[in-house]
Amino acid sequence: MVNTIKKFPPVIKWSGSKRNIANNLCKLIPDCKRYFEPFLGGGALLPFRKIEQGFASDIIPELISLWSAIKTSPEKVSSEYKKRWNKLQKEGYEVFYEIRDNFNTTRNLNDFLFLTRTCVNGLIRYNNNGDFNNSFHLTRPGINPDKLKTIIYQWHFIIKNIEFNNCDYRELTSNATKGDFVFFDPPYGGTKGRYTKEPFDLNEFFYELSRLNQKGVKWILTFDGQAGKRNYQYELPEELYHQKIYMETGHSPFTKLMNTTIDNVNESVYLNFEPAPEFFRTANNNITNELALFAT
Repeated sequence: MVNTIKKFPPVIKWSGSKRNIANNLCKLIPDCKRYFEPFLGGGALLPFRKIEQGFASDIIPELISLWSAIKTSPEKVSSEYKKRWNKLQKEGYEVFYEIRDNFNTTRNLNDFLFLTRTCVNGLIRYNNNGDFNNSFHLTRPGINPDKLKTIIYQWHFIIKNIEFNNCDYRELTSNATKGDFVFFDPPYGGTKGRYTKEPFDLNEFFYELSRLNQKGVKWILTFDGQAGKRNYQYELPEELYHQKIYMETGHSPFTKLMNTTIDNVNESVYLNFEPAPEFFRTANNNITNELALFAT
């Protein structure tokens, strides 16, 4: 793990990434035996997790296939990206759409990585049919293959003790016990899923948090927030958590994409345990806390 690095270059770009606050989030993680992350996405917290043994999951098959390939076959992942990138530079933007069409048919993990690195603002976006539908970023050539190869090998080392699973969050956390830790980064409360047709059931999610509380599993949850004038506040039931912390995460990629005002994003972070006293002394600026009762 690389706890002393403020930012770690992403290997898989993912909207909603906690990369900008990962160094602060990791300071909240208590001493535990095993690490669980059931809404993996871009895995921004993995390099900072402080716990060697880990289990991570997501319901998007191509995402987990890519993570597994970075873990087991970094050279192949690097070379496949380079092959596609070189073709793009030689033949032009139509290559992007050829690869996008192929991905939507095959769900090829190497096509997926290429798309995430060459689409507009790196935003992973699917339509109602489940097809990747973001466009080519005309003013950017995509990350250079040599630079990406270095990043891939960095992550290859970081995730060597992580087991990746393509499954629902409840399946991953079903075996978590007292002494384990879970980092939850689900879709914001009250919002529709962006990657799947099925809505995210909040009642079932709240039940799972309650179940983990009863088992003595410690967790951190990023659940709602605010971007400029757009308020995504969706309060978690107070009986589920012990403390709420606000962290400023940076600028919204969506307002940037839409060429509107650049909005600052403030994230709500919930904990079902008391953070170490030194956290508020050592964390970066723009962090405040809000106490809440915790049912015992």
